[in-house]
Amino acid sequence: MNPTRNQKLLVSVLLFLLTACVTVNIYFPAAEVRKAAEDIVKDVRQQSQKDDNSSLSPSSWLFSVSEAHAASELTVSNATIRQLKERMKKRFPVLAPYMARGLVGEGLNGLLTIRSLAGLGLKEKARLKKLVDAENSDRMALYKAVAQALNIPSSQLARVQSIFAQQWQDTAPKGTFIEKEPGKWVRK
Repeated sequence: MNPTRNQKLLVSVLLFLLTACVTVNIYFPAAEVRKAAEDIVKDVRQQSQKDDNSSLSPSSWLFSVSEAHAASELTVSNATIRQLKERMKKRFPVLAPYMARGLVGEGLNGLLTIRSLAGLGLKEKARLKKLVDAENSDRMALYKAVAQALNIPSSQLARVQSIFAQQWQDTAPKGTFIEKEPGKWVRK
């Protein structure tokens, strides 16, 4: 039996459609982002591991040093990220008391939110707004820099922010408001 021209065309179209229906999965390196967020947030919040390692024996200290060396090679960093971290590191001691008083909260989007300005004078209100704006600007730049360093498309930036948000919330000073769900805040 000799296939007709229409049958050949139909088979060609079906083959084309079958091969064209390919799903492209974009790999999102969640573990790498989580590790970067943990390292960066600990550094910004100046929570050092040396406090955790102070009671270790000399042999376990050697093991910790080699673990730290191996981990440092996996750290996401570049000049932009280091500059942002340094600015945020300097700013944190000034922000921390406002966070502890519940005036500034850690949002789900990885940004700070001014929750209240009660009890602040005009100059202090302006100072706090300026601090929060500067912090949020640096955080957004940080998320973009980390995404770029890990070759994450900008369409996935919200996922990077979400992972960082969890780290910021986990390390926030006691008394800080934490956004657990959109619009639902709890005090730490």
